[in-house]
Amino acid sequence: MEKPSSEFFNKLGQYVYQYIDFDGKIYYTGKGRGDRCWAHVNEKDFDPLQCFIVATNLEKFEDKKDWQSFLLESFLIATHSPEQNSVSGHYKDCFIMKPLSQMFTDFQSEQHDNFETLPQWYLDNYPSFFGKLREIKINSGAIFFLSSARNNMYIMWKWVPNSEDPINVQFEINAQDDKLTSMKKQMKEWLKDGGYVKISDKSKDNKMSVDVETIEEVIQLFELFWQ
Repeated sequence: MEKPSSEFFNKLGQYVYQYIDFDGKIYYTGKGRGDRCWAHVNEKDFDPLQCFIVATNLEKFEDKKDWQSFLLESFLIATHSPEQNSVSGHYKDCFIMKPLSQMFTDFQSEQHDNFETLPQWYLDNYPSFFGKLREIKINSGAIFFLSSARNNMYIMWKWVPNSEDPINVQFEINAQDDKLTSMKKQMKEWLKDGGYVKISDKSKDNKMSVDVETIEEVIQLFELFWQ
């Protein structure tokens, strides 16, 4: 993940952040302004993909009477939604709990002209994509593609122009429990039959992914997904 821009960090204002590992364990909590949360990437070798922003723009509370207790009360109402509270809490939008990476991607998309010309490979293969894509998200550094649902499954990938890295193609399965286990097993067998041996899969997750070398191979995989 690239370091977010100073414009992005300025938008966060005064914020609280946490580093949470992929098993959900919180191993660091901090507060700051600017790029403070990113400093740990270099200082402590933290993984930026494990950085979550808990709350933003907390300076909004500074002018309130008894702002310390006011802030804590608002946080607890926003995150726990007590049944007997008549209002949802002040400045509820401050308490977001989102991955830093997702927030920066969304920020880049907001700054970008979404009418930018799509890549030539997309135009050349438009008949293969027609009616089968749910979302195309363009930002300044990449384009994200998400398919429509097919048998409660989705295929998605992010394409970065001029990148020599493999393209990570993800499959998301909209199912739970035994049905999810069964569908993931079928998907693994399908991918292995297609020559994909290295399949990234977390047992409790509804996603799995493979690395694909070229965009042409991604298109072929997309077409096979829809057959």
